Amino acid sequence: MLEEKRPLVGWSDVPSSPEVAEVIKKMKRSSLRWTWVFTLLFPVGFVIAGLVSDEVPLNEVVMIGGGLGLLMLVINLWRISGTKKPAWDGVVIKKLEKKRWKNDKDGTSQSYTEYIVVIRTEAGKKKRIVERQGDMYDYLDVGDRVRYHPALESYEKFDKSKDTYIYCNICRLRNSIRNDRCERCNHLLFK
Repeated sequence: MLEEKRPLVGWSDVPSSPEVAEVIKKMKRSSLRWTWVFTLLFPVGFVIAGLVSDEVPLNEVVMIGGGLGLLMLVINLWRISGTKKPAWDGVVIKKLEKKRWKNDKDGTSQSYTEYIVVIRTEAGKKKRIVERQGDMYDYLDVGDRVRYHPALESYEKFDKSKDTYIYCNICRLRNSIRNDRCERCNHLLFK
């Protein structure tokens, strides 16, 4: 059953809703918690390992663990700061499939396909969506207008009028276009 009728052409007003603002706030709090967990986990884990093992001197273990903890802090804070940037709009200009190879531990190689969607932003920059599954590759067509929502690290399509499905911008589940809420997380879909 539909909650309300929203047009399928145009940018959704759902991203500015109080419900989505609360989701973004919870996601940021969770990211900060995990940042601190991983930042402290490496130094503490290495110190414990250094205390029970005589193979590496304790001062080296402290330096290695502290360095890895600091690295985790920098990486996570950089990622979190990226979610504060404003949304940007663009147009899909190209779609590519590239055959890639991955070396396994046993020395054998396995091939996989990398799906790439190239978007030219309104500022003239090129952005790329690179996937192994190809969800956005299948969903977006050359010429489609898209909006990137950094706080959710997700994309919204401008014209959804011909689509039979839509991806949830919160949990990424593929939903029927008839739904107004996601089947998994029950959040509003960006329609």
